[in-house]
Amino acid sequence: MGSTTTGALGTVLPVRQYYVQTDSALPGQAYRMCFSSTCAMAVKYLRPGALLGANADDTYLRTVQRFGDTTSPSAQIAACAHYGVAARFGTHGTSSLLQREIDGGFPVGTGFLHHGPSQAPRGGGHWILAIGYAPAAGVFNDPYGELNNPAGGYVQVGRGGRAVHYSWRHWLPRWEVEGTGTGWFMTYRLA
Repeated sequence: MGSTTTGALGTVLPVRQYYVQTDSALPGQAYRMCFSSTCAMAVKYLRPGALLGANADDTYLRTVQRFGDTTSPSAQIAACAHYGVAARFGTHGTSSLLQREIDGGFPVGTGFLHHGPSQAPRGGGHWILAIGYAPAAGVFNDPYGELNNPAGGYVQVGRGGRAVHYSWRHWLPRWEVEGTGTGWFMTYRLA
């Protein structure tokens, strides 16, 4: 897994694999497989030999589809287990939970609303992998690209999402939509 970088700029896990969901070769999946690309990055980090190739999130998605749809937490949990990773889904996430997991050496999948301004987010949701944090921001691998965190939408699609810093000020309202302690998340451990 490598060593965690900790310094004045924060803590970042050495999650080297970054999967871009928009390059999927599976018909109709590129714009809806963010949850699968996110979980695939976590699996690759915890089990480096489990997924091979630059586009291995497609391989992971095929496994997910054996258990259900890419949007299903239970299908993701089953797919992670197939690769030797125990995943747990929750809906009570906080920034301190993210920091504890990252301090323990584990990235965290996070589901949030990516449309509309941060003070009134909307949309069907999007998943990204929390890989670090700094005093004023989270550090994420965003499989869709680079989010315009204050306004919503994306400034770069299909690129720019590796180790991107999203300010807590604008990202936490997108994640904890129903108030403090309501963020959707997925934790990962070796099985």
